[in-house]
Parts: sequence; structure tokens; C-alpha cells
Amino acid sequence: MAKFQLNPGETLIGKGQMALHQKQFLNTKPFSGNIYVTDQRACFYISMVVSPEMDLPVSDIKGFSVKKAIFTAVTIHSRTGESYVFTGFPAKKLQDWLRQAGIQEI
Repeated sequence: MAKFQLNPGETLIGKGQMALHQKQFLNTKPFSGNIYVTDQRACFYISMVVSPEMDLPVSDIKGFSVKKAIFTAVTIHSRTGESYVFTGFPAKKLQDWLRQAGIQEI
């Protein structure tokens, strides 16, 4: 399993266990893991996988959006058009961490 490493001069803002929802054929499937938000990037590691599934510098993040239904989903949008949908207990905290990193809600 991979271990998250801070880069020199990087400060951790927040971390938590969440699920990343990815498209699998016609449906989406949740993959549990850990999200890390620093003053320089946002990363997500799926449990038991060595490399990060998402590792976006703050400059490459267009913004984030929030959808509330049965549960709260936070979507991180990259400037290249990719989107990463997260759910889990720290969804509200994730929004605060992203704001502290200078990422705006869109």
C-alpha cells in the first residue's frame, strides 16, 4: 500500500477516508481510499494501490462542485476536463480543505 508523502515545503490541510466514484462500463463504482489536500495539490489513493488515482496540483484544478441528495458528493474538476466524484463522512470537511487551498466552488 502506498504512503502519502509531502513534498518539501508542502503543508497538509486535511485528510480523510472517502470513496471515489469511477465509471465502470455503464455504471459508476465506488473505490474506497484516502484523500489528501495540501496547499499545493489534492491526491487520492485507493486502498491497497501503490500509485495515486488522482494527484492534481492546485493550479490544475478548475474548481469543485457539491451535489446533495441522499448523501453529499463533492466533485473536483480539473482544467483538462476530468472530474473526480467523492463521497463519504468528511465531504463537508473536504469542501473546507479545498477552499483553504484556494480552490473555489463552481
